[in-house]
Amino acid sequence: MMRLRRQGVRALALAAAVSALSACSFFSQTTTDLEYDPSDGISASVGDVLARNLLVVGHEGSEGLVSGALVNTGSSDATVTISAPGSPQPVQISVSPGQLVSLGADADQRNVVVGNLKQPAGSLVKLTLSSPRGGEVTVNVPVLAPQNAYATVTPTAN
Repeated sequence: MMRLRRQGVRALALAAAVSALSACSFFSQTTTDLEYDPSDGISASVGDVLARNLLVVGHEGSEGLVSGALVNTGSSDATVTISAPGSPQPVQISVSPGQLVSLGADADQRNVVVGNLKQPAGSLVKLTLSSPRGGEVTVNVPVLAPQNAYATVTPTAN
């Protein structure tokens, strides 16, 4: 009789544990269904152009370089102008429909230099993105030191 009672208690405990564990997924939203930036940089939209993983790599008191990508989700060519503090002039980047343009230091990437960074690594710097169709958006992007994965992302890397 005692053995039967123990088995009943175990079965009840197992049923309670299964119910409790399944409740976690019922009450918690799936993370992949949420819109968030899963990388070091931030995202923004200017009309049909999506900016992804925007960040600035550099040291305080020197030039920095914008890293990230622009994707044109529209059906016609788009031009995005990126303005950064301390830069001599804004940089215009053309993005064809359905295409991606990378920003960074490699030969196949567009360079957008931030002149004389006043912010140290770990802080934020304002970038302004604009396009004729999408208007203008100002975003705070993180400043990262040129080390580890970003060691070669510098204005002098070309």
